[in-house]
Amino acid sequence: MNSVSRSDHHTENGFENRYPLPEGKKSFFTFLRRRLFGRENWPRAKDQIGKTPVVTPDLEAIHTPNPDVAQVTWIGHATVLLQYQGVNILTDPVFSDRASPFVRVGPKRYSPPGMTIDQLPKIDIILLSHNHYDHCDLESLRQIGNAPTHIVPLKNASLLKEAGIDGCIEMDWDQFAEVNGVKIVHTPSYHWSSRKMSDRKEMLWGGYALTFPNGFKFYFVGDSGWNEQLFAEMGEKYGPFDLGLIPIGAYDPRDFMKAAHVNPEEAVLIKQAMGVKQAIAIHWGTFVLTSEPVDEPPKRLHSAMEQAGLNPEHFKALPVGGMHHHISPPAQK
Repeated sequence: MNSVSRSDHHTENGFENRYPLPEGKKSFFTFLRRRLFGRENWPRAKDQIGKTPVVTPDLEAIHTPNPDVAQVTWIGHATVLLQYQGVNILTDPVFSDRASPFVRVGPKRYSPPGMTIDQLPKIDIILLSHNHYDHCDLESLRQIGNAPTHIVPLKNASLLKEAGIDGCIEMDWDQFAEVNGVKIVHTPSYHWSSRKMSDRKEMLWGGYALTFPNGFKFYFVGDSGWNEQLFAEMGEKYGPFDLGLIPIGAYDPRDFMKAAHVNPEEAVLIKQAMGVKQAIAIHWGTFVLTSEPVDEPPKRLHSAMEQAGLNPEHFKALPVGGMHHHISPPAQK
């Protein structure tokens, strides 16, 4: 793994985004006050059951994939199984009922995982974007076990040790490693990290750009707000990409969530800035995290693609358990 020098996003108070937005910081207490006493009508998880399409996963294809075809299965939220050239990669595995440190409190899953941990093929690589509970579920990691190579942002290895995971590869932004012949670069995103009240931004966050031996390129955004300068620079440096996972949900109330989560229109901007040929929508349809209707993100995504003059089929919102096959030749820069 290559080394990088200490950068501006390393500070005495933890990590910071590369290009801070002008509106300043908003605390968790502000968010909680808006959640409990604000004017927004937040959906209740129990009322959302059935609103996200769910299909039975093609387990035969998952366990006997064509190595020459990139195969993506959306398991739910940001959990995706990528299979290509004999390598099985899992992003942000969350299979638990709640995205929370508590058993009975916190965002509850209203659509089931597209497959169970027992149904997974042998996983070679796990990509962890950051430590928020809807992306980093220690119980799921514990059940999957130590066999995969875990790629995590800086300072997150100590967290995974709680799940019995040893030997993580920690990466800074723009640092790269090679695993199973796949070159992996840790890319910046516009977000933050926290597992409790006192550890905000102590652990790094971000996404990943992958290049396979034949030149096929894959991009996992992780969680991010939209920042034109950041994504323009990354698109020039790392793009274009054949296939990408881009978040589309958890964006309202907009004044609060803008600095953390893109809305569908901004997700299309990420696709364009990063040169993602085929995008798959993530970060929607699983947990009630914010106030927008849970079935709204894919509808707005379809409209945003049309308004941008793009084919909506090139940014798909799959059903839970749904699969996409990517068979076009690798993109060339």
